[in-house]
Amino acid sequence: MMKSSWLRWVSWLSLGALFLTGNALAQVPATASPEALRAERRVRLVKLWGDVRFRHPRAFSMPAEWDAAFLSALPGVEAARDAEAYAAAVQGMLAALGDPATLVEREKPPASSGPAPTLRALKSWEKDVLVLDLRNLLGPQGDASMQELQATLDADAAKARAVVLDLRMRGLRRYGLSWMVPRLLPHFIDGELSVPGLREVQHMGLRPQDGAQSPYRTELILPSDEVVTGTPGKKPALLVFLVDEDSAIDLSVLALRARGKALLVAEGSLNEGATNTQDSVPLGEGYRALVSLNETVLPLEADVKRPARDRLDGPDEGMRQALLLAARPPKQKAGVAAALRPTVAWRPEPSYQDALLPSREMRLLAGAKLWTVVRFFFAYPDLMDRPWEARLPELLEKLDAAKDATAYVLALAEAATWLQDGHASVRGHPELLRFFGVAPPVWVTDIGGKAVVVEVLDSQSAPGLVPGDVIEKIDGEPIEARVRRFAPYVSGSLPGHRRDVTLLRTLGGEEGSTVVLGVRGARGPKEVKLTRTPRWKLPPSKAESYRVLEGNIGFVDLGKLEAWQVPAMFEKLKDTRGIVFDLRAYPRGTMWALGPYFDVKGSRPYAWYERPLAGGLHAGWLKLSDSLPEVDVPKYRGRTVTLIDSRTISQAEHTGLMLEAAADTVFLGSATAGTNGDVTQAVLPGGITFYFTGQQVRHGDGRQLQRKGLEPHVKLRPTVAGLQAGRDELLERAVQLLREAPANEAASSSR
Repeated sequence: MMKSSWLRWVSWLSLGALFLTGNALAQVPATASPEALRAERRVRLVKLWGDVRFRHPRAFSMPAEWDAAFLSALPGVEAARDAEAYAAAVQGMLAALGDPATLVEREKPPASSGPAPTLRALKSWEKDVLVLDLRNLLGPQGDASMQELQATLDADAAKARAVVLDLRMRGLRRYGLSWMVPRLLPHFIDGELSVPGLREVQHMGLRPQDGAQSPYRTELILPSDEVVTGTPGKKPALLVFLVDEDSAIDLSVLALRARGKALLVAEGSLNEGATNTQDSVPLGEGYRALVSLNETVLPLEADVKRPARDRLDGPDEGMRQALLLAARPPKQKAGVAAALRPTVAWRPEPSYQDALLPSREMRLLAGAKLWTVVRFFFAYPDLMDRPWEARLPELLEKLDAAKDATAYVLALAEAATWLQDGHASVRGHPELLRFFGVAPPVWVTDIGGKAVVVEVLDSQSAPGLVPGDVIEKIDGEPIEARVRRFAPYVSGSLPGHRRDVTLLRTLGGEEGSTVVLGVRGARGPKEVKLTRTPRWKLPPSKAESYRVLEGNIGFVDLGKLEAWQVPAMFEKLKDTRGIVFDLRAYPRGTMWALGPYFDVKGSRPYAWYERPLAGGLHAGWLKLSDSLPEVDVPKYRGRTVTLIDSRTISQAEHTGLMLEAAADTVFLGSATAGTNGDVTQAVLPGGITFYFTGQQVRHGDGRQLQRKGLEPHVKLRPTVAGLQAGRDELLERAVQLLREAPANEAASSSR
């Protein structure tokens, strides 16, 4: 296993910009104020905590313990009087992993004092035991010396009853012999040796932390075994490897030990850093953290443990022990050496539901969690106006300053808006429900800077309120005053959608409560009482989901159409001149049933996806695509127009992508919400669930959709006068377009 600084450098580059570990963050000057130093240390602790949480091969199985480690370390980090105390507090957090290879160390370790170790000859004999002091191969002539050694090893191996290989590097070059063992090993083994690799955690998107079902998943991955093939001839019965805390131990050594063909003598501590890959995370003030990115599946254990020598030029007790083992190896207990490390289980995140007003440390943990999941798993990091890296200090400061539960949850809600993602929100805390309340069953949009009612979903909840009414006051308060109060906490990908959602939020309140609206209707000012009835409690609509309009134009309301109705719908509309699809509501999962009835553009992809991959060494994006399946159904050949506006979001936009690619539809209306991709969720203290988009979605030709939306070919917005007259101006224009266009061949004539 390569343990050189070169491998660490290569693995670092492979992670890309998605997984910044703070290198860009400037070192705090020595003259910085105590407050600035404290804030800087806090930021670095959060970044390190996040690195470990989603990259260390054990952390995903111990979320509660890793939370507790942060909560315990934070006070010490902030109170540290000097760099040494700061480093010790961070080390206390890392110790919770039980992994000695994940640790804090000085960026420039002190130079070793005292004389260099005394080396034996490269090759020597102790009776019938061959001793190889591989440290002689260090330096510019090492490769040439290795070739000379290999030329004689088959003959030497045939004479040796055992071989001792000295890999100790203390006082020399840390991990400097990592390349040698794989080249020598074939000369010492019979047949083939199967060598298991290093396993690591991989997150394909953020698996919902509450255990909900999702396309995102987390798993341990293990590459296929490597095979080492021995050279012909007689081989020694045993290999003894002599190592210390600076040795690199190739995985083949562990495989040999598991087969009972090798023993390990260790001077000083022995940890996973001898075998695995570590990443370096800067801590500032002359320190860094080394984080394990993978782990062995075979046990890393010493058969003989010796303390580190005080002097490297003194008596060599380690070599004496290695020679004793080579001469009289102990009897191996059956099955012990071959036991594999058990696989750890994924565990859901603790929600701390009782912490409605979390402690200061718990609030900062919430900030660490929110910032970290966005860092690793948000689908559109490059589309944010400000880099996410720069948001962390501000987030922690807001949570630090929160004086009550309301301030705590609103700080998190505001942070969700920084993603500029229409899916981003926080829910679940009673203060969130108290602040936002339940939105009534209406839809309000901005027309010329005014809050205009576009749709009333339940006339019983809003008697007297009709489309075209302009809302001016809410319980006597000007609506724009309420907009200013709610706007900082409403997320959106595009200004139009965010504005409309904010207007709807201003109408929210306790479920079942009544709000008095001051509106200006077609006949002047009036007051309307509106009951806040949740949409999910409304009775099912009795309106038809599809019908034939005058002029032989089909109309389909995708907010009402069910998947099981699709075949009957196409049967009824098969001979129409064209179809208007209304996407100004959330569809009911019909796009997969609709798609096969179109083939204007064949089976080319209608959507491309990119899902973030995070974990040890394998990071980046998983790319997928969707195409229409081939199904033997009649193909609709008529033209289509699709109505869109800011209500068209997520699955509605996805349905639009399908209609765009398969039916060559004409979009009519205004830009959609610009928010698409499967939602993922993280759990935050106080029983809060944080939602955001976890997968990129693009047009079938690769164009950007997020923060642009489906863009209309024909731009049209409703007017106040038209709404007050009871007209659907978008539908009227769509029908006009289809009447003006030449009729296509009837669908019933084609398969």
